[in-house]
Amino acid sequence: MSIAKNIVNPHTLVRIGIVVLACAVVQPGYAQFLPTTSLLPFDAAKSRTKRIPDKGIYFGEPTPKGAYPFIVALIQSDAKDDPEGNYIGQFCAGSLISDRWVVTAAHCVTSDGDRRHPTLVTPEKIDIYAGSSDFKDGARIKVKRVIRHPQYSYETMDNDIALLELVKSARSGKTSTIALITPQNEAAIGGVGKQVIAAGWGETETKDTPTELRHVEMDILDSGMCNANIIKYRREIALSDLLRKAQIQFGLTDGVVRQVRGLVESNVGKLVTDNMICSGRAATKRDTCQGDSGGPLFAKGADGKFTLVGVTSWGELCGVSEKGLYGLYTRVARFTSWVQQNAK
Repeated sequence: MSIAKNIVNPHTLVRIGIVVLACAVVQPGYAQFLPTTSLLPFDAAKSRTKRIPDKGIYFGEPTPKGAYPFIVALIQSDAKDDPEGNYIGQFCAGSLISDRWVVTAAHCVTSDGDRRHPTLVTPEKIDIYAGSSDFKDGARIKVKRVIRHPQYSYETMDNDIALLELVKSARSGKTSTIALITPQNEAAIGGVGKQVIAAGWGETETKDTPTELRHVEMDILDSGMCNANIIKYRREIALSDLLRKAQIQFGLTDGVVRQVRGLVESNVGKLVTDNMICSGRAATKRDTCQGDSGGPLFAKGADGKFTLVGVTSWGELCGVSEKGLYGLYTRVARFTSWVQQNAK
């Protein structure tokens, strides 16, 4: 009995689907969109020489000096130790949780190298800049040890958290530390609907180049909604483009492409994991972007004290709340014990 030309044996279809999926790993962006062809933050900083990078936060505002003294900049150690060098060499941010320990994102301490094999960046290649919001009159401090979460996934950005041990104390009249959120107080401080603040030196909506720290107020959003919207966006944009390329490269018929699409769409997984927080504010385009990676998502209590709720991690695009796409942050409450056990 013959089979219609456009109907493929299920086993063959699965094999084709696997090939297409393997070719189409849609890797999440770093700090709100860094295409897979782009460099990781550390590599991007290393590649800069005299080019001034884009800096700032999407639809935020400049931060008054000294407002968030727990925030530090991660600097490529080869950069000159002067205001311009620190500015150009900045590639991520972090938060002081004690005078000698910084929390940042795992992807900030990961390097592609030249072979697309992600490796851990060694301590001597990273400095931090503390006690300044504009790369002036602060302290540049070397890193003694880098601890990346052992289950960090380069492909999915799960467990995107790391620790930096400093060679000396960052304590000064210009710095402070931030408390970690805990599983016990997460609902009260970082639950859905709670107001939070993100800050960093990342790219702005106008592509300008301010040197001062910027911040933006946002809300904790429902992760399920964010997950569904990312899947919808990827299905409409990335999957269609991917299947078009696969059809040409593998000589697939329209019927096979439709079947592969169905296979992919019926087996979509969870992109926003329980280790992630979704944050933004509808219809405002408030967001973080490239260069903000590793920086804090934090809450301000009635007593004026700050609590670290998340770490800037990834996103599809910057400032596109109209598409239902928001920033994703490492959910610190899931890692409080890990941080406390390692930051000793």
